Amino acid sequence: MAFYHSGPIENPIDASTGSRPTAQVMVSLTNRSLINPAAATVTGYNLSGARTVYIAEVLPIPANQVMVRAYPADVDAFEFDFNITGVTPEEVEISLWGKNVNNQLVSAHRLLTSELVGPGPTGATGATGATGPTGPTGATGPIGATGQTGVTGQTGPTGPAGAAGPTGAAGETGATGPTGAPGSRGETGPTGASGVMGMTGPTGATGATGATGETGAVGDTGPTGPAGGATGDTGPTGATGATGATGATGATGATGPTGATGPTGSVEPNPFNVYVQAGAAGGDGSQAAPYGTIQQGVTAVSPTGTVHILGGTYPLTATITVNKAGITLQGYPNTQIMLQVAAIPFLVTGSGVTIDGLTVTSNLPYAVEFFQFAGTNHRLTNNMIFGPPQAGPSTGWVVNRGFLTQGNVTNLLVRGNIFYSLRQPAYLNPNSTGNIMNNVVYNTRGYVVDRAIFVFSGNSWGIPENAVDIALLVGTPIGAPYDPIGELAANNSSATIDDQR
Repeated sequence: MAFYHSGPIENPIDASTGSRPTAQVMVSLTNRSLINPAAATVTGYNLSGARTVYIAEVLPIPANQVMVRAYPADVDAFEFDFNITGVTPEEVEISLWGKNVNNQLVSAHRLLTSELVGPGPTGATGATGATGPTGPTGATGPIGATGQTGVTGQTGPTGPAGAAGPTGAAGETGATGPTGAPGSRGETGPTGASGVMGMTGPTGATGATGATGETGAVGDTGPTGPAGGATGDTGPTGATGATGATGATGATGATGPTGATGPTGSVEPNPFNVYVQAGAAGGDGSQAAPYGTIQQGVTAVSPTGTVHILGGTYPLTATITVNKAGITLQGYPNTQIMLQVAAIPFLVTGSGVTIDGLTVTSNLPYAVEFFQFAGTNHRLTNNMIFGPPQAGPSTGWVVNRGFLTQGNVTNLLVRGNIFYSLRQPAYLNPNSTGNIMNNVVYNTRGYVVDRAIFVFSGNSWGIPENAVDIALLVGTPIGAPYDPIGELAANNSSATIDDQR
């Protein structure tokens, strides 16, 4: 928690002008925390007579944002209190100044000690004074009597329970139908008769044996007797009996175990979609394993590809040269580039480079631009580009810029960006061309056009106001796209134009 007090500021009506020195009180509250939102309770007091509240407001301040408010000051004297919660005192910056009836700045009657640079160091604590003697303890008053407890009312009688209704009779059970007769089974056909076996024929007569002595000639072999009777015919085959009923199918066996899953194939990094994540290490640029720096992503991406810069804070200590045709540096939510040395963060060359969705700032004001463009058909879109606050009039600020064009830049598109707390949002060098559309610029000294040809349209201006919105230097062409000056101003939210041609 942090508490700040403006002190009383006198504001009587000036008899010579008939108006008060301060007609409006302007308050700027800056939350420098990159992650924590803050809340500011603003209380304004009218000191004309009794000290009375005439302003009371609670303002939410998102992380890394500036809140500017204007309050009326039509009182003879006033003072303001600011109570800040949600962030540390070192992360809070508060400024308070006045404007007269002509909307001109007036010398601040009193400034907060934390203006622009935050609260100063706390002075040494003085010695603690001696503790005074403790006064006597007053007598304890008598304890009052306890009142009587009221009488509890009688409980009313319980009503009789209603009689239970009769149970309905159960219905009769229907008769069981007759069992169907079993189906008949087919008869077995008769077995055919066996055929008759034929008779065995008679054995032929044996020839006579010769006399013993000299061996006589062998007698002739008698003739073979006739063959036996014919074999009987085979009887016919009996008819086949009916096929018996098929038996029940046996139970199915258990399913075998599932085989192990094969290894998952790897996904190769895509050179047309490279990812980076602040602080990552050992990655290959894929979304699952991003690189750790933007420079690694720019080195790895192929022409016309995209470097996806995921959320996080990216400290820069050297220039990143973006020189591949048609590539895009795409920021994601909560992506912040933090410059930490006096070097140009991004040098964009070649053609067709798009830088979109980044938040770019620095830890100190450095005399460099955040983007320098050379080449053709580049795009700077939807970025937030700002420097740290600088004290004193903007004429003495360090010359830090949002972007700068080299002389060979053609068809540069700058659209939808926010530029603030810079010496200049841009310096447009001779012979460079392009379009500057729908941007918001505040707390700068305005665009500087040095003999360049850029079409300005739809741009607007915030608070604190710029010293001028657009400055046309000597040598910048007369005529389109800058003349008539009145139309240039009207097409850009009533821009303040410093025409030095």
